[in-house]
Amino acid sequence: MPSEHDTNIYPGAALIATGLALHGLCKGSLSASGSAAAWVVGYGHLAGPVKVFGVAMIAFYLIGSRATKVKAATKATLEDGPDPSKPGGNRNAVQVLSNSLPSLLAAIAYRLYASDASPLFQPGLGRQLIFAALGHFATCLGDTLASELGILSRSKPTHILTLAPVPPGTNGAVSPLGLAASAAGGTIMALVVALDLAIEDRAGSSWAAATQLLGFGTAAGLVGSLLDSLLGATLQRTLYSTTDGRVLTDLSSAERENAPGVVTIGPGINVLSNSAVNFICASVMAGVGYWVGGL
Repeated sequence: MPSEHDTNIYPGAALIATGLALHGLCKGSLSASGSAAAWVVGYGHLAGPVKVFGVAMIAFYLIGSRATKVKAATKATLEDGPDPSKPGGNRNAVQVLSNSLPSLLAAIAYRLYASDASPLFQPGLGRQLIFAALGHFATCLGDTLASELGILSRSKPTHILTLAPVPPGTNGAVSPLGLAASAAGGTIMALVVALDLAIEDRAGSSWAAATQLLGFGTAAGLVGSLLDSLLGATLQRTLYSTTDGRVLTDLSSAERENAPGVVTIGPGINVLSNSAVNFICASVMAGVGYWVGGL
């Protein structure tokens, strides 16, 4: 049965969400619409009877934003401009929600329907929603680290379908470093969730629960990143400038696709944007997390 709805206002959550949204707007990492969406996302994650959703959200954006700055100058020689669908880009509302909506819905559902449940360790809806949020964040951080760190691999990546060597940044490209980074991203998010829940629900914490979280988080980071690569290899087109020696991102590809020296790499067709791929992968793994949480 659904629990009594939580109607608290949570002014602290509103204050933190306002600070995060204004910071992103002032720093230029968010557009006006992105800042508004970030406020909704921030408040929705933070305003609830447990803090795990908000803590996971903040950890994801802090770590993801830091990853975008690692050897940024080197990455600029490999890709034509930043990807705004990742943390740290000048993201609009669609791009913010593509990395946030599944976990936001899980956080809101927890507040409305599971606010009287144990945060994790009692079977039920609350546990399923937390696993759904973990599936989402593990996938998003795993993909972010795979993209931001995997592109720096010393060995040339290979296309996941053709197995041919391709330029770093190609949609559908994988490398050992990128795969390791994606698994690490999932593990990091699982550790964040496990530590938070151990503090919030000391009586119910156990090594078995922590092991479940770590196992699922690591798997979600890796599997979500592989799913991202498969979608990128088939439903995204990669344009490469032979003149600049760089892969063109979503922003630059539309205006430069007919420019001299621009060629297509791989068999992918132009159906999905990076934001769409991120949203699909995060949603799928959030659904898997919801199922795993009910086992």
